[in-house]
Amino acid sequence: MRVDDYKNALAMAAKDLAGRNPAEVASMAGAVLDGTNLCLRFMNRDVMVSTASFKVAWADQGPEEEFALTDAVMVLHYLQEAKGLGPTGDFVAYRQIPGGEFYTAAFRKRAEQPLIGTFGHKPGLLSKAAPALGGRPSEGAGDEAAVFRVLPNMDVMAIIHHGDDEFPPDGQVLFDKSVSLALNIEDIAWLGSALVYRLMSAARKVG
Repeated sequence: MRVDDYKNALAMAAKDLAGRNPAEVASMAGAVLDGTNLCLRFMNRDVMVSTASFKVAWADQGPEEEFALTDAVMVLHYLQEAKGLGPTGDFVAYRQIPGGEFYTAAFRKRAEQPLIGTFGHKPGLLSKAAPALGGRPSEGAGDEAAVFRVLPNMDVMAIIHHGDDEFPPDGQVLFDKSVSLALNIEDIAWLGSALVYRLMSAARKVG
């Protein structure tokens, strides 16, 4: 999508949300209505969404910081479509999400290959980086795995299989199977890659 496409998507989502009851939106999305703001967690940071303009901002946003347009679209789409359902605890690959089979190769290149490149040959690095994004360890999935509550009712898992002399490293980004109830397939791809690149940034600080 181009910048204009994201701006149009943001405007359409804001127009739709403006016609809804903010308390009901908050209830469905696991957000809190605080005065004229919807407050929720995104990528382990507090976010405020104005119910007057539907502008999205970090609660602790400084004067030099902007909220990324792509992230803002994702947050508003989540507020639009959330059904009040928590995570199921069952995770699926991107290709298993309706519509995902057509974009699996692109998602692999966009999210999973960078994950493998950063963490595949560095045992322990994913476990060190995950807490910066609120990640909690997940036993029995790969050599290292962590689950992240990226939005109030939405979990994403990052998995790494470390390489050795015989096999190259591998990894996956998995989504709670309820994800398609709240985000479209493009948003889901962006969500996965946004988590990975934040993890890569955290890895540079701890590794």
